[in-house]
Amino acid sequence: MSGGRPRRPVDLFRLYPGPMRERWGEDLAEEVREAGWRAWPGLLAAIADLWLHPAIWPADHRTQRRDRTAVLALAVALATGFVGALAAEQGARQATAPGGAWAAPLGQALLLAGLALVTPLPHRDPAALRALLATAARRLTVPALTGAGLVALAHSPLAAALAASDYRFAAVACWWTVLAIGALQTCRTVAGPAGRAALATPSPFRLRLGLGALATAGVLAGSSLLATSTAGHAATALTAGTLLVLFAWPLAAALRDLRQTGS
Repeated sequence: MSGGRPRRPVDLFRLYPGPMRERWGEDLAEEVREAGWRAWPGLLAAIADLWLHPAIWPADHRTQRRDRTAVLALAVALATGFVGALAAEQGARQATAPGGAWAAPLGQALLLAGLALVTPLPHRDPAALRALLATAARRLTVPALTGAGLVALAHSPLAAALAASDYRFAAVACWWTVLAIGALQTCRTVAGPAGRAALATPSPFRLRLGLGALATAGVLAGSSLLATSTAGHAATALTAGTLLVLFAWPLAAALRDLRQTGS
């Protein structure tokens, strides 16, 4: 039993981003080993912070840094849309806030524009595209079919009976879980080997413009929700608004990291 204890802190080493483990593997493992369990909270916070700064990870060239930043931006964009839609589903709507009549459409336009700017475009390589589509199909077929089944159920004659039963909570939870899994698998597909081979790295200007648009969209949407005073939905608006504003932080940090690593 005593021989197994020293290995536990080293398990935290696996939480570091892959490029950092590959570059400084032995040094990081030794640092984790010497830190001891009392340092775990600070160490976990530092590791989580590293995941929000992919542009500073070790890289062979600048396009790798932009690729990683594009995936981060894609994840934040999908998370922003997810939280905004979930808040609206719960009754906390941006349009009810002061100025929401213009802020909500503007935020949605900025979110879509930023998403289009940071999303890598495909190469003209049929073999690479086929490999990417095969990977996407393998990872997204189950969430897509499950989501389609839930939509069909919601528009079927059984919808009224489902809405009147306790099973509606399970159906709603399943729907949002499917959306979250789909977003996660999309990011994994873009960041994986198939995505790197089939997709072109966004240009520096396009990536920076997309990061700025997404950050602005998140702050605008979050501020609108924080200003919402809809009766019965204050807690939802406060939680969602805070999250959306916080989502802008890794995007702003990515802009700074790209500027610093580029120089």
